[in-house]
Amino acid sequence: MRVVLRQSTETRTGISVVKTARAIDTFNILGSRIHTIESTYCADGILTHRWFGEVFDEEIKEILGVHFVDAFIESKCTKLLADLSQWAASWDGVNDFLRDDVMPRLFAAGLRHLAVFVKRDEGTEDHANRFALERFANEIDNVNASFSSEKAAVEWLRARG
Repeated sequence: MRVVLRQSTETRTGISVVKTARAIDTFNILGSRIHTIESTYCADGILTHRWFGEVFDEEIKEILGVHFVDAFIESKCTKLLADLSQWAASWDGVNDFLRDDVMPRLFAAGLRHLAVFVKRDEGTEDHANRFALERFANEIDNVNASFSSEKAAVEWLRARG
């Protein structure tokens, strides 16, 4: 079953949001998938979200600030796995928004731990993202952004009870 949660004409940035039995997918104005929310590890209390390709700061803010928080609340999970391994853009421009808006709402909704994993390339963009991750993890408790594999991140989250 496929349900359109938000059409591109209903959003500030032109994103559209579609819910299926397995995920909530977000598409940019060109129709490319840029984000997904999965329940793969929900039995372990872990909600997963993955980013794809190039995403603009305003799209990130609209996704995280609206349907992502709602999906987290609905999942009843207490841990998050953020997969940035397929993301091609820097997100340092949204750290303040994450710290000041999204994370307090997630913690109030029951979030206890967040694990982030990224690709480990040596490109300039990757260095910028590592810096952004380090800043994010240093500013917010219970965040570990040091993972380069999904397996390691999931194991860390599972060990957090």
